[in-house]
This record gives sequence, C-alpha cells and structure tokens, in this order.
Amino acid sequence: MEKRAEGAESTRRRIVEATLQLHAERGVVATSHKDVAERADVSVGTVYHHFPTLDSIVRACGAHVRELHPLPSPDIIDGDAPRRKRIETAMRELVASYASMPWLEKLRSERSAVPALDVGISMREQAVARVIRKALGATTPAKVAVVAAIIDPAVVNRLLESGMSPQKAAKTLAAIVNSWLEGEDQ
Repeated sequence: MEKRAEGAESTRRRIVEATLQLHAERGVVATSHKDVAERADVSVGTVYHHFPTLDSIVRACGAHVRELHPLPSPDIIDGDAPRRKRIETAMRELVASYASMPWLEKLRSERSAVPALDVGISMREQAVARVIRKALGATTPAKVAVVAAIIDPAVVNRLLESGMSPQKAAKTLAAIVNSWLEGEDQ
C-alpha cells in the first residue's frame, strides 16, 4: 500500500509540474488534459483520475506555485526603518518575486475565465498589498493602489525585457515611488 501511495504521489507531482510548464508556455485556457498527459507521460485517464476538472488541476498548481514562490510577507519590511528604505526593500523583494514568475502576467489575463486561477491570483495580490501597506506606513487605499500599479508584474516584465537587471528595475521603481511620495507629502 505504501509503495502504491508513493507511486500515486509521484504521478500526481509529475502531472502538476507538467501542467505548470504548459500554463507558463501557453496559458491555462489553452492547456488541455490531453496536453498535460503528453507532457507528463501518462494517460489522459490518469490526469482525469487525479484532477477531474480544470479548477482541481489549477488549485493543485496554485498550491505548488506557493511552495516554489511563497507569497510575499510584510515581515520582509523593517517597520522601524525610514520610509525610503522600506520602499526600497519592498521593491527589491517584489521585483525578485515577479522576476521568478514572468508567466504571471499571462495568467492574470485568464483569471476571469478560471475561478480557481482568480482565487490564487487574488491571494498573491492581497499579499503584495500587505507588503506595500507596511512599506508605506500610515497610508490610504489610493496610495496602496498607485504603488501596486507601479510594481505591477507587467511593468516588471517590460523593464526586465528591456535588458534591465532585477536590481536596477527595483532601484528604478523605488525611486519612482519615493519621488511620488515626496511630492504627495508637500
């Protein structure tokens, strides 16, 4: 029984990893159970046995993504540091997070078509908002929204695609946010 359970878990993991690769390449909507079966080198029936619905396979992928790319935590921000430094830390950590998931932008565009995907992306967005709130200190929802727009995955992708290093992108975005905040403070 134990060997069978290990084999089933190994197959399940292979299916999830194949699905993640396909979602990153093609997107969720364009990936079928048949595509996953071919990539994972299992039968279509095996994929359906482990994941009978699109939502079930997306939820499993979301859990795996959170293992590989944990949600950002406000704990990365030193609440006693000056605001400028808190913003620099937030931008550095969030750019690094988005740089490790360049496919996130593509998946966000499909969230309205796949409820489980929307839930997972919303969780990540809420975590990012918590980091931003802590970095800003006492703030308003509008300021959090502006900073979230500046550090959007699409913005990070464009900067990295232009040849900017993640470190340079983080410094650039921190300078933009800090400059904007200084103008708001006056």
